[in-house]
Amino acid sequence: MRAAVLAVSTSLCVLPVSASAEDWSLRSTQSETVEFNDNMFLQNPNPGYTVGSYTGITSNAEARTPTSKFDLDSNVNYRKYWGPGAEAAPQTESLSYGFTGHYESYGKNTFDRNFVESSFSSQSSAFALLDQLGVLSGVNGAVDQFTLRGGIDRALTARDTISVNAQSTHTFYDPSGAGTAFTDTLASGIWQHRLNANLSLSSSTQAEWLSYENTLGTDVLILRNQEGVDVSFSPLLSFRGSAGAAYIKTENGVNTLTSIGAPGASGSLSSSSVGFITDMLLTYKALKSTTFTLSATQTVGPTIVGSLYQVGILRAGMTHTINSHSSLSLAADVSRTISTNTTDFASASIAYSHELTREWNAQISYRHLHRFASSGSATFDPITGTPILSGTGPADSNSILVVVSKSITILPHSN
Repeated sequence: MRAAVLAVSTSLCVLPVSASAEDWSLRSTQSETVEFNDNMFLQNPNPGYTVGSYTGITSNAEARTPTSKFDLDSNVNYRKYWGPGAEAAPQTESLSYGFTGHYESYGKNTFDRNFVESSFSSQSSAFALLDQLGVLSGVNGAVDQFTLRGGIDRALTARDTISVNAQSTHTFYDPSGAGTAFTDTLASGIWQHRLNANLSLSSSTQAEWLSYENTLGTDVLILRNQEGVDVSFSPLLSFRGSAGAAYIKTENGVNTLTSIGAPGASGSLSSSSVGFITDMLLTYKALKSTTFTLSATQTVGPTIVGSLYQVGILRAGMTHTINSHSSLSLAADVSRTISTNTTDFASASIAYSHELTREWNAQISYRHLHRFASSGSATFDPITGTPILSGTGPADSNSILVVVSKSITILPHSN
């Protein structure tokens, strides 16, 4: 891991910051979250309550010139669990951190942009998988990620724009035997055409290549193609959405999204599948201070540890601005996650946010989460060997979160 940190530090130092960027700013945010949950890890039977404490510190240093910008971001997060329910956790505390260097330059048109980015992050493998899939796992150690990314945005005409970018992420473990290292390389392109002030059309394509350092030398190719529309029906109602297909081809390994519910497919070392993907958002501004949203998403890709999964989410929400310092939000959603098994979730939440001062903010929220009974019996991901230990029966949890944060500008921009 030390070698990776040095590599990232070196790459950040050579990012092409314009000579003597005159305008610097420094900002930092500290937050403390306390969570009271009667079944934190959705165990069945319920082992009892858990108290979680989450401390986070983020910072940003930004240098600007008339034609470029350089940002250096860092974050440190510490979590700790107490109570009877914490006995089910793979560990009761963890520390995660990361930093990112981002440089971009602009052309004559405000949309024209070139950028390059480098980042490194490290976090607990078990908690990373818990955050993403909502399941406990038997993985140990830390999962580290080193990413390089770059791209361009261009205005071809007054109505046509394109965006092209590529990135490659190498995921590895500390200690090295705690998981299967892999490299995830992704290239994507988006074309958008504005028909008029209220209607735009878009087309996007992505190619993702996953290469695993397992005994079989598994490779996975994922192709995603989508067509989209962005339309404003009125000043109060708008819709943005895209839909298409994802093609997955696995060589020297098992495609879990094919093997679920398909007897005999898990024995194949070469398989392919095609699935529907979408990302849609309907926004209705009922009042000046009240906005309703309805969204639907379905996507497929790798988890942070490299196992393939598909997730579909249908969500409804409402935000209401009470005054210049306070707001209220409501949300409800249903989701389905398919990985080594299929699990359905439903949740509802309410949150109240208040700006105490210019620097201090507070939020209190309540969330109810229900997991329906899972189907499937796999306990190990066939590609990465990740042990999945989550229960498959129905479970409920009730959570209250209190968040207090302070944001300070140490050095503001001069203009």
